[in-house]
Amino acid sequence: MTGLETAIMLVAFVITASAFSFVVLNMGYLTSQSAESVIQSGMSEAGSVLLLDSAVIGTFANNTGRQSDVCLTRAVFYVRLGEGGETIDMGDSRLVITYSNERCQTIIYESNGTITTVKGVAGNGDSVMEKGERFKVIIDFTQIDKAAVDPAQASKPNVYVHPYETFRIEVRPAHGAVLRVERTLPQVASTVQAF
Repeated sequence: MTGLETAIMLVAFVITASAFSFVVLNMGYLTSQSAESVIQSGMSEAGSVLLLDSAVIGTFANNTGRQSDVCLTRAVFYVRLGEGGETIDMGDSRLVITYSNERCQTIIYESNGTITTVKGVAGNGDSVMEKGERFKVIIDFTQIDKAAVDPAQASKPNVYVHPYETFRIEVRPAHGAVLRVERTLPQVASTVQAF
């Protein structure tokens, strides 16, 4: 009788242990699949990298008088894909560009408008950036409304960047890494100057 009870308990423990091990193995398999999808997604994001392909070329309203009166009114730069990068859609419905200085910030491109223009200069003419293609980004700061920035500004010169001040432009594609162009404006000696 004792042997029979022991055998029943042993069978119960074996069945319980096998069920538990099945659950543990199944959870491990599901976890590894989730980790694999996260890694693939991260690799895709990291593989789509925009790179700055030139200096920022600035146009200034004036270059005489005090440097604090000089304003950056227009900026132009070129972007390209990083080596081995995946394609990036540069269309106006897929791209967001923001601008900030020491006083305010705003979105300057979320649909093709008057502040920012993005156009292909080397490529097949579509809005998708592929290997070997370059796009030109043109920003006209004079088109930014002083009331539309955050926080709203009392005067238009507060929207502009002046020499010795830092500004940031962020190009955010629908997927991939954000391109940050952060510069401190040097002393301005010409109405058109690269920095």
